[in-house]
Amino acid sequence: MKKLLILATIFFCVNSFAKAENVKFIQVTDVHLTQNNALYLEDFVSDINTKYHDLDFVIFTGDNIDQANQNDLETFLSIVKKIKTRKYVVIGNHDVFKSKNLDKNLYMQLVRKNLGAYHSSKPNYVFKCKGVVFVVMDGVKELIPGPGGYFKQAEFDWLDKTLTKYKKDRVVIIQHFPLLDGKARRNEVYNKQEYLDLLKKHNNVISVISGHYHENREEFKDNIYHVLTMKFVNNTYYKIIEIDPDLPMVYTQLIDNSEN
Repeated sequence: MKKLLILATIFFCVNSFAKAENVKFIQVTDVHLTQNNALYLEDFVSDINTKYHDLDFVIFTGDNIDQANQNDLETFLSIVKKIKTRKYVVIGNHDVFKSKNLDKNLYMQLVRKNLGAYHSSKPNYVFKCKGVVFVVMDGVKELIPGPGGYFKQAEFDWLDKTLTKYKKDRVVIIQHFPLLDGKARRNEVYNKQEYLDLLKKHNNVISVISGHYHENREEFKDNIYHVLTMKFVNNTYYKIIEIDPDLPMVYTQLIDNSEN
């Protein structure tokens, strides 16, 4: 029997925003695809294409492949593009390594080539859905990869300008690295406090959605709801997220296929 874990969290913010419909999407994180486990991703795509017909998009939040290998990335994208709704991709620390000839520029060019012109070819990008602004942040080191995130000053400057630009909208940030403390310091964002201080300057960010820690965890901090999702693990876990921007409200459902 399939096991379904449902988590619902409500939080309110006093401000005036334009009304928008609810946004419903699936987050998949830490697939760590290799040629040996690609079939599990095929199963996932077939499963959601059959079961869900009301999704606005599906987003993969990093470590999409296990090692920086262009063949594995091409395999990943050839499967993901079969999803019958828009697909978005975030870079994780396993995904790129410049000395292995898979840097961020090539990675994102291949993403755009395979998924469509609607997708950005940049690792930091913005897309909108039903009145909600989604901001994708990078923070991955491609020269000397490691388990921790590091956001360059240029990325912080870009985020600051972006949040200012969309100050009248609800904003959801999606990235591989959480902004919460981890079990091991080396896995955290190196300049996490600087990032959190930047977010305190703005009042339009309602949620930060991430992966990386390989755990399911959700925490409300400084008026922002932080959502961490369990690693994919051979089509075992993914999360359905629905956002009501008018309240705002974030609903999450962790889908657990470990018991069939």
